[in-house]
Amino acid sequence: MNSSEPSGTGRPERPVLITAACLVVLLLLMAGRYGFHRDELYFLVAGRRLDWGFVDQPPLTPLIARVVETLGGTSPIVLRILPALAIGGVAVLAAGMARRFGGGSRAQLYAAVTAGGAGVALGVGHLFSTAAFDYFLWTLATWILVRLLGGDDSRWWLALGLVVGVGLQNKHLMGLFAVAILMALLVTQQRRLLAGIWPWIGVGIAALIALPNIIWQIANDLPQLEMASALAGRSDGPIAFVLEQIGLLSIVLAVPAAIGLWRLLRSASLDRWRPIGITFVLLFVFFLVTGGKSYYVAPLYSALLAAGALWFEGLEGRRRRVMIGTTSLGVFIGLFITLPLLPPTTLSTVDVTGELGETVGWPELIDQVVAIYETIPADQRDDVAIFTGSYGEAGAIDVLGPDVGLPSAVSGHNNYWLWGPPDRHGPVIGIGQIGDVLDRICPTTVQADTITNPYGVENEEAGLPLYLCMAPEGQLADIWDDVRHYN
Repeated sequence: MNSSEPSGTGRPERPVLITAACLVVLLLLMAGRYGFHRDELYFLVAGRRLDWGFVDQPPLTPLIARVVETLGGTSPIVLRILPALAIGGVAVLAAGMARRFGGGSRAQLYAAVTAGGAGVALGVGHLFSTAAFDYFLWTLATWILVRLLGGDDSRWWLALGLVVGVGLQNKHLMGLFAVAILMALLVTQQRRLLAGIWPWIGVGIAALIALPNIIWQIANDLPQLEMASALAGRSDGPIAFVLEQIGLLSIVLAVPAAIGLWRLLRSASLDRWRPIGITFVLLFVFFLVTGGKSYYVAPLYSALLAAGALWFEGLEGRRRRVMIGTTSLGVFIGLFITLPLLPPTTLSTVDVTGELGETVGWPELIDQVVAIYETIPADQRDDVAIFTGSYGEAGAIDVLGPDVGLPSAVSGHNNYWLWGPPDRHGPVIGIGQIGDVLDRICPTTVQADTITNPYGVENEEAGLPLYLCMAPEGQLADIWDDVRHYN
């Protein structure tokens, strides 16, 4: 790198580091309030069955889950340490971007508070998921891009290629981010940065890191294309997509984000960083048109809030006090929307995103399945198959079930289908929306119970049936091709 640092570089200031540390501590304090999320259970199981790819994701997050479980055991608190640290890192990186944009201490602190304290950041930082690492990796890639656009050594392209490659092993959305950056550079004067060898070596690094997963996808008939189609089919439409952006930013933080975008696109003082604003617009329009999920563009909010922080720094007197108050309100709203601050009995009324509701009820589900399992004669239990309608239910059986003697689960949902049917031929316990399937191999299937939880939370499992088939006339393996569902 250059021996003399360009203007605006340097170590994070102490208030920024304190802010990041407070965010991490807050997230860790909340980490054990409820239980596992359905996706966390799935990631743990995928980590135990590592491969170069999965139906619904590349291998990085399952790999991290495997490492965490090996080193720290199976616990929501341990599993959520890295996501919390990731959001702390996002706050520091946002402050760094504000500094490179020309912001002083107040702008840097504001960028750290808003980027780390926005509802979407707190939400992804609370749970172990691909989204948490995606959020950090996109922000890190944007921070590197800010340095390149600001005149840093061209060898930073190598670091950008490394981050993009690692990001592609976490979520394929990183590829769209990289394409949007390239397009944004080409339509501005910053296209000159693409001259020379370093950008293309960076591209090569990213491609080389991503290659094993690409090969896996091709070998397995590109299942993520089917997944992408299914997700687009569940879109709430373009109006909801736009309105949900405001919710992701805890309502009032949409103001500095919008101002930051405008400045990146129009301000002469931020002209060299215009490709970042264009990248956001390109991705926003793309996901709006194709039915992408609203949070897909969220990692770029860190850069918008960093640019908006310069506007905040210019406010004086009453205007500054009003903005401090509204920002505090925005962070406060984000806390209650995304973190388990309240008792689980309140979730049906306050859980706006629905994600917190998926972190309760799993131990109770296991208890209900155990009660059914124990009605089966002891000499038949070694041959029992537990068949579920979703990967969340199967993950709960596989992660929490062994401690109470339950056999492993099978499912037709996502990568569970690839892991294949059971090699058991006795009674079948069915969980969830699989009644029609069980009827095909067991006309005498009975509903043995209904899934409940003690908190009255209306999550995806509440109210679903639990089945028991004592004497199947066929095997799940016989109809396995028909039970597959990727979504």
